[in-house]
Amino acid sequence: MRTKTLILARKASIRTGEWKRGPIPRAQWPSRRAKDKAYKYGPRYQWRIISFLCLGYECRVRILLNIDARILRATFAVTEDGDTKALCDYEWHASEPGWHCHARCGHVEDVDATKNRFGSIRMPAWGSYHRRQEFKFGDSDLNEIAAFNYVVTLFRIREGGGLI
Repeated sequence: MRTKTLILARKASIRTGEWKRGPIPRAQWPSRRAKDKAYKYGPRYQWRIISFLCLGYECRVRILLNIDARILRATFAVTEDGDTKALCDYEWHASEPGWHCHARCGHVEDVDATKNRFGSIRMPAWGSYHRRQEFKFGDSDLNEIAAFNYVVTLFRIREGGGLI
């Protein structure tokens, strides 16, 4: 099964979580190997976990948002055997301007949970033209509501045929 297939497929048992600050509890983003610092972000960061079932996989999306620094990262992952496999990071941050994705394009079964971005492909490539240059969702500047709506639209997280 490929990442694109999971993104395009129908989702079920969707839990959207709430915006929070501080460390992310391991139960919400499980990993047997990650060090504690992988769950800690500065006080200006907000995070939110969306979980759902898709084609037999337990899936999660972690949204990290720092409005002041203009950073958004949405990580699409599957959880298997107590580990979370990051399949795709869609992000905007000043150090790599423009919306872009770091995707692991192979089969989900072949992704190694111990390697976060190793083997991923950046799209568009570094230095290439980026169509979306602004830290916006449509015409709206990114805030908590716009960021959430952007992510559920991007990863096609719908309930009963419509967006959440």
